[in-house]
Amino acid sequence: MRDEKNGKGATGVSRWGAAAGPAPRSKAGQAGRGVPSDARSQIAALAVAVVLLVASVLLALPPAEVLGWGVDFAGGTSYSYPLADGGADSAATAAAVRSRLSALGVRGARVGSGEGVTVEVPAGQDAADAVEVATRPGRVELVRLDAISDADALARVQAGASGVALAEGSYEAFLDNSSIASVQPVRLSASSDLYGMQITFTSEGAEAFAEVTSELAPVGGQVAVVFDGTVVAAAGVSDPITDGVVTVSADLSLTDAAGMQAAVRTGVLPAELGEGTVAPLAASVSGAGLLRALVVAGVVALVVLVALLATMRLLGLVAYAGLVSVAVLEVGGLAALSRAGLFVPTVTAYVVAAIVVCAAFLELLRVLWRVRSCVRGGTDPRDAGRVALRRLARELGVIAVAFVAGGIALFLLVPEGGLASNPAGLAWPVAAVAGALALLLVCLPLTRACSRAMRANPDAWGVAPRDEGDR
Repeated sequence: MRDEKNGKGATGVSRWGAAAGPAPRSKAGQAGRGVPSDARSQIAALAVAVVLLVASVLLALPPAEVLGWGVDFAGGTSYSYPLADGGADSAATAAAVRSRLSALGVRGARVGSGEGVTVEVPAGQDAADAVEVATRPGRVELVRLDAISDADALARVQAGASGVALAEGSYEAFLDNSSIASVQPVRLSASSDLYGMQITFTSEGAEAFAEVTSELAPVGGQVAVVFDGTVVAAAGVSDPITDGVVTVSADLSLTDAAGMQAAVRTGVLPAELGEGTVAPLAASVSGAGLLRALVVAGVVALVVLVALLATMRLLGLVAYAGLVSVAVLEVGGLAALSRAGLFVPTVTAYVVAAIVVCAAFLELLRVLWRVRSCVRGGTDPRDAGRVALRRLARELGVIAVAFVAGGIALFLLVPEGGLASNPAGLAWPVAAVAGALALLLVCLPLTRACSRAMRANPDAWGVAPRDEGDR
């Protein structure tokens, strides 16, 4: 038989210890020499948790700028370009444009394909020049001036003019993108906003460039750098250049110089794009819609709290603290990635974030349910968390690895909404970290901190020991 009020057997002996009274204190507590080491570790864990939670909130402020700057929430500008060749590969062209925009520092741009290429840039970015450069063919060529047949254009280049357009068929290049390994923008001076470029050739390109400069050096010839049919720089050759690297002065903006760099990296666009049109882009999520979502989330959170209290009694409050911690840490992690430009807020990403937070909480709840079972089976509440975690460690480790690996694969391999990477994938590893921190720094320390209260009133905590017949 069992005394339901005190949670003891008929003999009056507690299932959690040799005597029904309070558990023996540690040596430090008996000597009155301060807080026991076990209590200090609990306090330290909870203090770290508080610091992380506060930091997560601060990282998410102001939320409109950190967590709501994407096209879905802030709107932006849409650029549409038809294909000059209707049968060309628009998907490959869109991928190249997407890569160029990323290299040019445009954050969160969506690039889609179909009958043409569309570029959607979130509000708050002056990206018109970058989009214009990214959607150009991207053909970088080196041309001997004596190979230009347009006399008027040749005279202007020889006079030092830049930005001279060369008609198609009026010149012959001896090197192009395929022979250039890289282009690096070079600032002309500390007080200037103009850039030149350092061009590094492939081995074949270096041989061809050495041959041409060897021919031009004795006669003081010149070589022009042509970007999409326009001369951006021309330099005289005084000596043969045989090391495969040349630095050319030019009056380029950083966007144009970086555009040439990106064009060499991606190659010429698979399809030439026609003249684009520009239109404003409205946000797909209104303020009223966001408010409704927050209200629904609040109602769900309240229902979860009631359900936890009904099924787990006061231990449900520990579980709820874990849920809140996971959610706040998830938001803080995504906010940190957003500030770094890695996470682009989208509706899909936040839906996935909510799902993985729930998944992480269910695993955390499973651990606490095992803690409850251990205590009800006779394990001391102070030790139940360690016992439960040891029993579930392998399963939790497998789940954590799956979250991290699956999320990274989703981020890197599955583009979403035209984004170069799928931001929803980042929610998975962040949730794994958030769940682990919530378990180790919040739930288990709280369980140990409340062990005396559980022993004193096990019914209120839902951990009253079971009779042998109830096991």
